[in-house]
Amino acid sequence: MTSGAAHGRVLDELSGYSDGPFAVVDAYATQRARFLRHAAGLSEETWRSATRCSEWNVHDVVRHVRDVTALHVFQLGGPFPGFRLTREFDPVVTPTEWLAASAGESPQDTVLELARLVEEEERLLRAKAETNPDETITGALGRTLHWSVQSIHTFWDAWMHERDIMLPRGETPEYPDNEARLATMYGLLCAAAPASWNGDFVHAGLLLEGGVDDSYVVTSVDGVIRVLAAPVDGADRLTGEVGATLDGLAGRGPELEDVLDGSAPALARLALLRKIVT
Repeated sequence: MTSGAAHGRVLDELSGYSDGPFAVVDAYATQRARFLRHAAGLSEETWRSATRCSEWNVHDVVRHVRDVTALHVFQLGGPFPGFRLTREFDPVVTPTEWLAASAGESPQDTVLELARLVEEEERLLRAKAETNPDETITGALGRTLHWSVQSIHTFWDAWMHERDIMLPRGETPEYPDNEARLATMYGLLCAAAPASWNGDFVHAGLLLEGGVDDSYVVTSVDGVIRVLAAPVDGADRLTGEVGATLDGLAGRGPELEDVLDGSAPALARLALLRKIVT
């Protein structure tokens, strides 16, 4: 990720990404292709090695990405996935329950199935972007969302799990700017959500070293969470390194106060997501 000037993009729960849904499709395409190339080249020993997900090895993480991709295909209008969907989703418990359905599966079969799902996922994403670009849906938490925001969550999940596999082995993925920006903006939007459930909306400006953009602003408009790639002006200010911040927000690595400096109230609100996912 390289630093640059803020470009004025917006990610909004109700209207989606200001670059449009095809920009989301493009970010998917590069992330999925890179992830599949990496998975196809892993050694037998590496498949069994540890990741940043403390109870999962590399194969477990890739199976999880495959399961979430199957769910995403279903959400986009594809066939029902071959594992049981529960009415309530617990981010700590439910993914492990899904993995039980593919216990004993070979890494090669996992990669083949993921590749098949990724091809179908891209077809359905492009069709959705062409035919229903402005559709809104009801998200898992009962909030009204632009359909692409739900899809961006699946992208972000895979993007984070790619880091979970590679960083412990001293490797860092190389991200195109559009992909890195979308992951950063969604990571901030996702972190702002828990506080908003009680009406305690985040209004913070983040100066993130190493990011595609110099700064981001997290705010809400009429109760709708919004993230802007924009100068920090009049918002509670936080500073940090982009990778460590995104990892900290998602419950990886050090506590958030160890990677972000600045406004204590804004930090406390953004840290709520970490308490949920860890």
